[in-house]
Order: sequence, then structure tokens, then C-alpha cells
Amino acid sequence: MKNRILSLLSEVNRSGIDNLIKFINDSDYLTTAQCGTHHQCPEGLMMHSLEVCDSMMGNNLAGIPRESIILVALCHDLGIASLAGEPGGREGHPQRSLDILDRCGVELTDQERDAILNHHPDGIESWMSSAFASPLSILLQIGDGISSGEVEKMS
Repeated sequence: MKNRILSLLSEVNRSGIDNLIKFINDSDYLTTAQCGTHHQCPEGLMMHSLEVCDSMMGNNLAGIPRESIILVALCHDLGIASLAGEPGGREGHPQRSLDILDRCGVELTDQERDAILNHHPDGIESWMSSAFASPLSILLQIGDGISSGEVEKMS
């Protein structure tokens, strides 16, 4: 899984990707199990991120660029990971994810930034509003919901 994550990220041709790969290698992103109530295993966060990526790529009817999907899928929960001196965890992780990407110098489109920031909307109205903001947000909502089991709970 680690090699697949690093290989996918190396496909992205944007500034800051090398810094992001260094963060991923130096943090506990590749080993943390802190991924909510799902994926409670030593590599749970990495497993979840890859599942989201696979789901997004498989459901990409809108033709969203592959590198946008890779960045959003693999980095939407980046803020859950911790690095020496910096706490991680689920609380506030969407904003922390963006902060890490900004510190790494990764250029994001407005749609990518919005999808990451709003992937945990509060309540159905907020979910509908953020999900329909862009096709990328919809795709992330679906992929994250499938991987986390939230979609199953709705049915």
C-alpha cells in the first residue's frame, strides 16, 4: 500500500509534491489506525485513503483530472496524521489537511481545496450544499462515504 500511495503521488505534476511525500514518509500517515471507527488496523488511514481514491477513479463520470482525484483522495484526511511536535486526530482534520498541503507548497485548485475542507459537512443541508458545490466534492463525498461505511448506514 505504501508503494502505491507514493507512486500515485509521484504522478502529480505540481510544485510541493516532493515536500508532501517527505511529510507522508516522516509522519504516521502510513502507519496510523486513527481513521474513525472503520479501518482499525495498523495501516487504517492509508487503507481508507486508497479505497477513497479507487472509488473516486471508478466513479469519475465527470472526467475530473486524475491528479485532482489523487490529491483529494489521498490528502483529505492528511490532518489525522501526526508529526513530531504536531498533534493529529480527527477533530479539525480537514483544515489541518489544508494547512499541511499549504506548508508543503502544494498548489490546489479552489475545487480541490473546497472538497477537502468540506468533506465532513454537519447535517443534511450542509452535506447537500457542499456536495453539490462541484463534481469533485460529490465524488469525494461518495468515496469517503463508501469507504467509511456511511453509505451503508443510509440504506
